[in-house]
Amino acid sequence: MQVTTLAGACAGVRLSPGSSCQLIAASAAQKHALLDSLRAQVKTSVVETGGGLISNLPLGENIALAAEFHNIGSDADRSSRIEELLPQFGEDAGALASLWHARPAELSLFQKRLAGFMRAMLIEPQLVVFDCVFDGISRAHAARVREFKRVFHLYFPFRHVMFVNFAEEPLLRGCVGETRHLEA
Repeated sequence: MQVTTLAGACAGVRLSPGSSCQLIAASAAQKHALLDSLRAQVKTSVVETGGGLISNLPLGENIALAAEFHNIGSDADRSSRIEELLPQFGEDAGALASLWHARPAELSLFQKRLAGFMRAMLIEPQLVVFDCVFDGISRAHAARVREFKRVFHLYFPFRHVMFVNFAEEPLLRGCVGETRHLEA
């Protein structure tokens, strides 16, 4: 997969099957333009800093909404996938069940990002983009967020992962194939 965005600013980033990279944006405007461009690509899912959740919808609806919209899987398939994924992050189905009707404002940053990742897993994207997912969370939760990449590649070994940050994330050392600093 060749990624060309921002009028060529990322030209040359080649993602081979199952690869990952980290893009370092020089400004908020550049990051915003980059994410807009990546969203426009076929089968891309962006896991946003706040999970990308709709504030007036409960967690369960937020997670399933995109898969329902694209008619991917049945309700039973989606529930089964979520129950399968939760233990990978030290969560159990009971913990999620208690939050299933919670609104995003009631969730921690980690829970919001986990919900965004679950939503991405349900739509089975070719490229999953993680937008500053390490910002503002504890080291313990950051280590669990790092597992998003591993779990994604466990289910979709030949698909692509991209992390977008403002600075190099130390937890990604040895975890991504390439780090590229975008020019301002």
